[in-house]
Amino acid sequence: MPTTLDVEPDLGFKREILGLGAQDLTACYQCGTCSTVCPIATTENPFPRKEMVWVQWGLRDLALSNSSIWLCHQCGACTTYCPRSAKPADVMAALRDFSITHYAFPRFMGRALNEPKFLPLLFLIPAVIFTFIIGWLGHLSALPDGEIVYSKFMPIVYIEVVFIGALSLSIIAAAVGGVRYWRAMNSDANDSGRRRLPLIPTLLTILKHRKFKECASEPATARETHKEHLYKSHLLVFYGFLGLVVTTTAVGIGIYAFGYLTPWPFWHPIKILGNVSGIAVIVAVAVLSYRRIIDKEKAGKSTYSDWLFLHVLLWTTVTGFTTEYLRLADIRELAYPSYFIHLILIFVLLVYFPYSKLAHLVYRTVAMVHNARSSPGAEAVPRMLS
Repeated sequence: MPTTLDVEPDLGFKREILGLGAQDLTACYQCGTCSTVCPIATTENPFPRKEMVWVQWGLRDLALSNSSIWLCHQCGACTTYCPRSAKPADVMAALRDFSITHYAFPRFMGRALNEPKFLPLLFLIPAVIFTFIIGWLGHLSALPDGEIVYSKFMPIVYIEVVFIGALSLSIIAAAVGGVRYWRAMNSDANDSGRRRLPLIPTLLTILKHRKFKECASEPATARETHKEHLYKSHLLVFYGFLGLVVTTTAVGIGIYAFGYLTPWPFWHPIKILGNVSGIAVIVAVAVLSYRRIIDKEKAGKSTYSDWLFLHVLLWTTVTGFTTEYLRLADIRELAYPSYFIHLILIFVLLVYFPYSKLAHLVYRTVAMVHNARSSPGAEAVPRMLS
């Protein structure tokens, strides 16, 4: 007797994926070219072909409970070689956006970061918080006198209370989302359960950008993907952002552990690190934005979440430099408002990270750990040289 399999397609899920920039999905006729040319797909995990099937059939649980959508580094090879222009890379990007919303805690925050109508509210929340503090200190009607010192305008203790409280909730939310995703990947009960988690090797892979490098150095052929810049740009923005985080942390340690108050001199190593990191971020974001604009459809669609993250990251960094140079120029009327805007942007960038493009720090790490644990030593699929 032949075995039958009952399938209950979720057509609403398919429509949502199509609405996230994957409209060309329906052109796919399952030739398998996308998985063959992918530099990092394996025989055990031949993505993105199976994801194309799952979305076409509306198999939501299968599409969202595997590691493939986060192992993909969006190199664009699958889209470049697709004979039907079904743009598999766009489908994978749409699945990642949907995945963030699906696993978000609380779920409405995932929606809020993915829909433009919520954007004013997202900025209004930190604006109200910081306006209340400034008003309570009496700085709405009169800016602090004398030399420009931002801690006189907004004392560091208030900033720390706001950000520590908000970020603590965000970290909890990110952890819940990561655990939900991990459990979904293990829901098929095929996991051995006792294997050690390869966390350190995975983190080293991320820090070295090893998989990103494979995407750039092991193409199927020399055919242009319009994503050749991605490895270096991502490396630059990754370490630039990391440098800014280290700078902020070091400043906090300097203030509370050693009483070394800001502003610090330009020649200070931490100050130099912050400035170099900021420049790196601006350059990387400029390249990523420029290539998205000039390549347009050739490199795949850019989603709302892509542009939101790039804009917030760019303007957070730009206003950081602005506050620095306006202080040096002693322009009080612009320096303090610029600092206020800078704080709002930092809040939006960091506090909302479990629901924005930055959520890939959580989900990609979880996916890579799970994949390394489940299928170590998988061999690459043979390349298609047409």
